Amino acid sequence: MMSVFGKDELAMRKFASSMPVPEFEETHFVSNKPLSQAKVAIVTTAGLHRRSAPGFEIGDSDFHYETLARDTRDLKLGHHSVNFDRGGFAADLNVVYPIDRLEELAVEGVIGAVAENHYAFAGNQSATVSEIRLDSGPHCAMKMLAENVDIVVITGTCPLCPRTVCTLAHVFEAAGIATIVITRAREVAERMKVPRALHTVFPPGLSLGKPRDKVFQIEVLKAAFKLLEAPQGPVIQEFPISISASDGEPLMCSLPPQMNPELHPAVDEAEALKSAYSRAFKSTKRTSVGMQIGVDEIPQALEKFIKIAEGENWTEVGFSNESIAETMYGTVHDIRSYYEELACELADGPIGPWKTEQWFYDDTKAGQIILKARRAMRDSEADSSLWFGLATAGRE
Repeated sequence: MMSVFGKDELAMRKFASSMPVPEFEETHFVSNKPLSQAKVAIVTTAGLHRRSAPGFEIGDSDFHYETLARDTRDLKLGHHSVNFDRGGFAADLNVVYPIDRLEELAVEGVIGAVAENHYAFAGNQSATVSEIRLDSGPHCAMKMLAENVDIVVITGTCPLCPRTVCTLAHVFEAAGIATIVITRAREVAERMKVPRALHTVFPPGLSLGKPRDKVFQIEVLKAAFKLLEAPQGPVIQEFPISISASDGEPLMCSLPPQMNPELHPAVDEAEALKSAYSRAFKSTKRTSVGMQIGVDEIPQALEKFIKIAEGENWTEVGFSNESIAETMYGTVHDIRSYYEELACELADGPIGPWKTEQWFYDDTKAGQIILKARRAMRDSEADSSLWFGLATAGRE
């Protein structure tokens, strides 16, 4: 099976090292009360939102951020990039938003309390990150100060998120709140002189490293909190354990045999999985499907990609011509979420890094037809903005 992590990792690290970043005149460094007495909040740039909320739009970088109540778990992943491991969140929201781990640390007495509200931004901000620096970031800081938050743990997901999480750290520290950034992009943290950063060599999208591994996630958080002991900053420490796409075994998830020979295999597969998906959704009460289409529309959406793969022009298969790239990306997001969320419920064994992505594109008829359609668009010399985001960067 192909491993995409190596090629993608090199490309994303090169991108991070050259990413334009805002400059801050000084690095504020807030002294904090003892951790065992401190109230802790989470801020993530994964675009999380409740299923009932409208969520984030592609390119959403204005005043918009979401407030997540402490007891909320019916969350969607509103970040639309394909270039991070989306299966981690599908398996365990704590890998991006470690709310359950904070609850456990509060019970253990490691932290004083868990904040009543937490916050989600979109990581795909403009190069200046001006909206977060001047508007939404300070506004969010004032809300946390009103709740007597002492410490903020900041997590990201995609290749653009490091710049955003580091900007938020500067804004919150300037407002008087101690911050800890958990980031895989050491270069960005160093260039931006972020107050405190825990550098993790994990695949993008896995801020806490391993989904469904409470012990490992707690270790990451404790290493992050250890940075609060530094007398001055900036301070950057590296987590001692690394994770790569080669770790673990391939995802083992059975797919149904073809039931209706009159349907294309990809359409038949998606139809046959509906009942299993419905059972999985009732169990988790959480899904990221619905950015562009609903579950019932997935077979029909696959028919559009089948037509493209078979040679029809992408402008003539039923996608909105006004924003065809966003419509296609959103549709693939929902198809992939449908499959990967289902896989996390049906798979035997642990969910390794990038394993749901690999399973989707390598093993499912749906993933294979999307790749075929992507190659057809590329070979027809369509603009790369139309087809590149239909799969992760390392895919051919």
